[in-house]
Amino acid sequence: MKRNTASAPHLSPRRDEDVKKPKIEKEEKEVKPSAAPTGREIITNYLNGDVTAAVLYRKICNALETFEQWELEAPKLQILEQFLGCADVMEARTDDLVKRLLALRWDKIPQSAIERFRTFLCELAIRHLCFTEHVYTAVVQRLVPQVSADESTGIVSFVLTEEKQNEHFEMAHIILSSVIRCFPLSAKSLLKCLRKAMPHFTQPPVAVSGYMRNLMLMQKYVPLSIAKDVWETIFERLAKDDAHNWRCEQNEEESKSPRLFALNDDILIEDVIETTNDSEDVTPKLLEQRKGEQAMQYLDAVCTDIIAFIRHSEGVDAQENEEKGQKIEEKWLRTFKIKGDKVLAPENLFDTFLEVLESTMLNATHVQYVSFIWLYFGSLKEEYEQKVLEHLWQVTIRMPRAPADSKKSQGAAAYLAAFLARAKYVKKDVAFTWLEEIYTWLKRYVVQFGSGSSQILPGLHRHGTFYAISQAFFLVFSFRYKEFAKNQEILEAMRRWGVGRIVHSPLEPLRYVSKPVARCFSAITRSLQLVYCNHVIPIEDVQRPFEDMFPFDGFHLKVSSQFITPLMRKFSPLAEDMTTLTKALCWNAAGADKSDKMTEATSNSEGLDFLDEEDVVLSSGGFRERTFSCGQSSLINYSATPGLKSFNV
Repeated sequence: MKRNTASAPHLSPRRDEDVKKPKIEKEEKEVKPSAAPTGREIITNYLNGDVTAAVLYRKICNALETFEQWELEAPKLQILEQFLGCADVMEARTDDLVKRLLALRWDKIPQSAIERFRTFLCELAIRHLCFTEHVYTAVVQRLVPQVSADESTGIVSFVLTEEKQNEHFEMAHIILSSVIRCFPLSAKSLLKCLRKAMPHFTQPPVAVSGYMRNLMLMQKYVPLSIAKDVWETIFERLAKDDAHNWRCEQNEEESKSPRLFALNDDILIEDVIETTNDSEDVTPKLLEQRKGEQAMQYLDAVCTDIIAFIRHSEGVDAQENEEKGQKIEEKWLRTFKIKGDKVLAPENLFDTFLEVLESTMLNATHVQYVSFIWLYFGSLKEEYEQKVLEHLWQVTIRMPRAPADSKKSQGAAAYLAAFLARAKYVKKDVAFTWLEEIYTWLKRYVVQFGSGSSQILPGLHRHGTFYAISQAFFLVFSFRYKEFAKNQEILEAMRRWGVGRIVHSPLEPLRYVSKPVARCFSAITRSLQLVYCNHVIPIEDVQRPFEDMFPFDGFHLKVSSQFITPLMRKFSPLAEDMTTLTKALCWNAAGADKSDKMTEATSNSEGLDFLDEEDVVLSSGGFRERTFSCGQSSLINYSATPGLKSFNV
C-alpha cells in the first residue's frame, strides 16, 4: 500500500532549521530550574491542601525553632521577608507558623527587619481574632526585663543593654496601643494577658519592678474599661510581696536574731548594709541577706515609681520639688509619648485609687509599706483628704452581707484610724470631729447590743467590727490627746462623752483590742481623769475577734521615704505622762527594768519637753541600721505594737 505524502512537510534546509529551533528552545526551557515559591504561595498552597507546600510549610516551622542560633543575618532576613507581608492570608490553620514567629527573640531579629516585624504583629492581631490573644501574650512578655541570676551568689544582671531594653519596651507599647485603638473590644483579653505575664515569685525582684513600671506606662493608652483592673493587678502583687516581707521579719524576731537600733533624731532613714561584693565568700546567710536587700529595693523602687506617676498626673513641678530636696528619677515617665483615645483622666485617678484601696488593700492584713501610697496621695489636696476619710467610714459602717464584707469593714476602720492618728496634714479639728463620730457610733452599738442584757457574750466574731472601731477610737485618742488637752473646750466635751459607757460595757472592748493600745489608752484617760479602766485589761493574751492591722506604722524604704516621712505624725505624749506611759507599755519584768533605766537616763538629760512634736522622735521617725535574715528585721511588731514600742527600745 502506498503511503500518502500529501501532508508531509517540505524538507528544505530552511524548514529544518525552523523545525529544530523550537525543539532546542523547548529542551532548554525544560532544563532551566523553576523559581522558589514565595511565602504567600506557600501559605496559599498549604491551605489549599497541596502536599508539596505542606512539606515545605513544616520545614519552615522547624527551621524557625533554631532561628536564634543562626549567626548570619542573610538567612534570617530571607525567611522573615517571605512571611512578614502575609498577615492577610494567615488563618487558624497556620497556627504553628504564627506561634513560632511570635516566639522569636526581638534582639535576634535583624535591625533592618524590626519595623516590618512590628507592623506584621499589629496586622496579625487586628485582622484575625484567633491570633489577637496570642499577639498580646507574646508582646506583653516583652515588657518584663530580661535578667539572669547567679543562684550561687544571688547577683542579678541584665541580659540586654539599657538602650536596647528600652527599645524593646517602646516597641511593645507601640504594638499594644495600636491594637487596642483599632480593636477596643479586645481590652479584656489584654487584661488577661497582663495578669498571666506577671513574673513568678521566684523571679528576681528587679524583673517584677520593671514590669510594674511598664504597667504604669500602659495607663496612658489603655481604655477606661480596664484601667482600674490594671492598678488592681499592680497592688495585688505588691501586697503579696509586702506581706511576704513582713512574715520574714516576724520569723527573724521569733528567732531573736541580733539587731542594731538607732534612735537618733538626725537619722531619717535606715542604713541598709550593702553586701554585694563579688569577691567575698558567699555563705547561705549572706545569700539570704542579699535576697532580703533585693526585696527591699524592689518595694522601694515600685513605691517610688507609683509616687512619680501620681506626681506626674497631678502636674507637680519636678524643679520645685528638687528645691525641697525631693529628687527621684522621672525620665521614664516624662519621655513616654504614646497616648490613647479614651484613657483615665488625671482628675479621676484618685477615685480609682480609692476603689483599689477598698478592693485590694483593706483585706491585706500584713502590709507594711504599700499602704503609704494613699497617705501620700491624700496629702496633695484637702479634697482628697476629705474623700478618703469619708470613703473609709462608709465602708466601715456598711452593713455586711458576707464574711468578707466584715473583714473589709475592719480593715477600713484600721485605715481610718491610721489616717487620723498618723497623717500630719489631718488637722486637730478634723481629727476631733471624726473621733466624736466614731464615739457616737460606738455608743449606739453598745445601747443596741450591749446594755441591759445578761446574755451578752463578749468577744464573738459577730461583734468584730465593733472591736475594730473601738481600737480605732482608742488609737486615735492616744495619738492626738496632747492636742486635745491644750484646748479646754475640747477637753470638756470629751468629759461629757462618758467614755466609761463604752469601756465598761458588757462587750468589754479593752479586753479584745491590741494590748499596747489598751494600756496606752488606760494610762492617758487616767491621767486626764476621764475614766479608770486599767483593771479591765487582761494579763494573759486574748484572741481577737477581728482582723488586727496597723497601717502607716513605720516606713523604712530609702528613696520613697523622702516623700513619706515628712507626712508621718510621731507619737508624742505630754511630758508629765511619759513615766506613766512607759511603765504601762512594759508589761513584763525585763521590759519594766529596761524602761526604768531609760526613764532615769531621760530625766537627767536636758531639754525634756514633749509639748512640741519635733523635739523627740518616739516612734516611726527613729530608724536603725540592720542586717537581714530571710527577709528584713523590723523595729515594730505590727501584730502587737502599733507605733507605741518606742519606750521599750
